[in-house]
This record gives sequence, structure tokens and C-alpha cells, in this order.
Amino acid sequence: MARPITILVEGDSDKAAVETLAPRYGVDLTDESIEVVSMGGAGNAGRFIAEKASAGRRVGGLYDEAEERFFARALNRQEGEDLGRQGFFACRRDLEEELVRALGVAAVTELLEGRGDLAGFRSFQNQDAHRADEAADQLRRFIGANGARKRTYAAAMADAVPLEAIPEPLEGLLSWIWSA
Repeated sequence: MARPITILVEGDSDKAAVETLAPRYGVDLTDESIEVVSMGGAGNAGRFIAEKASAGRRVGGLYDEAEERFFARALNRQEGEDLGRQGFFACRRDLEEELVRALGVAAVTELLEGRGDLAGFRSFQNQDAHRADEAADQLRRFIGANGARKRTYAAAMADAVPLEAIPEPLEGLLSWIWSA
């Protein structure tokens, strides 16, 4: 039997996205003995990696590019080194940005409309602080402005993204699961 796997993610929205996308990609988390753990922030990476590895689990995960130092240090690697071989994959700014980019502005706007959040988003877009931003960035910021909304839309976007358009970090992570 393959070693059990722990997928470490920074927060609850990342966890929701991975748990939603995995079965669509053909990964049964329960049958494969895979747990997805929200660490409550990248600063906890060292503790979680050491703890899970010492429990005999294969450990991988997702992180935001700006938080790479925590993962590189925990894996005894240098910043800028490819952590994918160790099972860790970087999202540019964050996973929500990756999903917005993969789906496109029109599709994410449709998700907002379908969930009754389009009027709130339009109001957000018209605020002076956001008016000059690109639409994709406005969507990312609107979705991330509220923890419950962030979780809801991370899962909704992971459910809606076409399999051929899965963001590179997520595809890397899901492929890594099968590499053992």
C-alpha cells in the first residue's frame, strides 16, 4: 500500500479548492488516504511538514509565491529552487488569482451573478480604491475580502474550471499525488 499523503495548504479557501477539484481529476482523497490540511498560514509550514513527515506521511502542498521562504527553509532548499520535486507548488499571488485567470473574467462574473453577489461586486468595482484595477484583480480582491466568500468561491471556481485549464500549481500537485 502506498504511503498516506498530506497536502498542506495555507488556508481554508485553498483546502476547499483542492477538495473540490481532486475528485474531478480522478483523485479519491479518502480511498487514497489523502488528507488536506489548512495550516492557518505559511509561517506554520515547518512545523506541519516535520510533524506529518515524522508520522510517515508523504507531504506536499500549495503555497503563495511570496511565502516561498517558509517552505524552502522547511525543505532545506534555497528560495527560487524548484520545490515541485518535493511536492510543493507555488501560486503566483494566491490560488484564487490562479483560478480567476484559468476561468476568465466572464466566467467568474457569471459565478458571482449566479450566487447573487454581482451587485456587491459592481459596487466594489466602482470604489475609488479599485476603479483603476484590472477586472481580474478586482474579482480576486472582491472574492478575498471575506473569509466565507473566499472559501465559497474557491470551491465554486475549482468546480467550474475546465480540466484542460486547471492552473499549473494545482495540476502539478494533483500529478505529484500519482507519482509515488
